[in-house]
Amino acid sequence: MKNQLIFIIIVIICSSCRNEPNYHFVEVQGKKQHVLTWGKGEPVVVFLNGGGSPLKDFEVVQKEISKMTMTISYDKPGLGKSEVSNVPRTLENVTRELRNLLEKEEVSQVPLILVGHSMGGFVARYYIQQHPENVVGLVLIDPGSEHLEDEWKKVRTRDELMKEDSLLAEQIKLVPKGFQMEVIAYPAHDSILKTFEPKISVPVTLLESNRVEDGDNDGKILIEIQKRLYREFQASVPQTKLISTDISGHFIQKDEPELVIGAIQKMLTKVQ
Repeated sequence: MKNQLIFIIIVIICSSCRNEPNYHFVEVQGKKQHVLTWGKGEPVVVFLNGGGSPLKDFEVVQKEISKMTMTISYDKPGLGKSEVSNVPRTLENVTRELRNLLEKEEVSQVPLILVGHSMGGFVARYYIQQHPENVVGLVLIDPGSEHLEDEWKKVRTRDELMKEDSLLAEQIKLVPKGFQMEVIAYPAHDSILKTFEPKISVPVTLLESNRVEDGDNDGKILIEIQKRLYREFQASVPQTKLISTDISGHFIQKDEPELVIGAIQKMLTKVQ
C-alpha cells in the first residue's frame, strides 16, 4: 500500500512538470488575441512574426526553446485565431499591443529576449527603444530594413515600379484583412525607424537568407541590397553577430529551424 501511494505521488508530480503548450486567448485593446505560452523560466523568449504570419510559423523553434525557458508567441489581430482590430497597424500601436499582452501574461517586467522575423524585426527594435529596461537580447531573422524600399527604388525603372505597385494592389486583395492592414502601414514603419539612431546595448544576433533561385535576377539584386543594409546595421550596432545561410529562404525558422534554435540557445546562455 505504501509503495502504491508513493507511485501515485510520483505520477502526479511528473504530470505537473510536463512541458505542455498552453493555447489561450487574452483580451488586448478590447479584442481576443490568440496566445501560446510554453515552458518555464527566464529570460522569457517572445516570438514576433513577420507580416501576415501566424504563430505556427515558430512552432518547431518554440517547442525546442520551451525546454529551456518560458516562451510566448501570438497571432496578431486579424491573423490566425485572433480577432480583427480596427486599430491601424502602425508601429506604435503594434508595440503598444505587445506591451499590453506581456502585461496580461505578467512578464512585462522580467528579462526578455525578442525574436523578430521580417516585420517582427521592426517591432523588436521599436519595443527596445520604448522599453529598454528589461530586454536582454535580440534575435532578428531576415528582418525588415527601413532603408530597403528607398534602395530598391534606386535600381528600378519607373515602369518596373509601376508594374510592381499594380501587382501588389491585386495580390493584397487575396490576403486576410489583418495582413492587408499591415501592408498599408509598412511605409509608416520605415518613417518612424528613420527618426532615431539605433540605441541597442544588448547582444544581437541577425540571421540572413542569401538564397536566390536560378535565373532570379531581381532576387539577386534584392539580396545584395539587403546584405549591405544588414552590414550597415552591424556597423551601427557592433555587438551584432551575423549568421548567413544559402539554404533557407526568407522563412529561416521554417526552412532551417535548427539554425534559429541554435542562435536562441546561444543567446540564452550568454544572457542567463
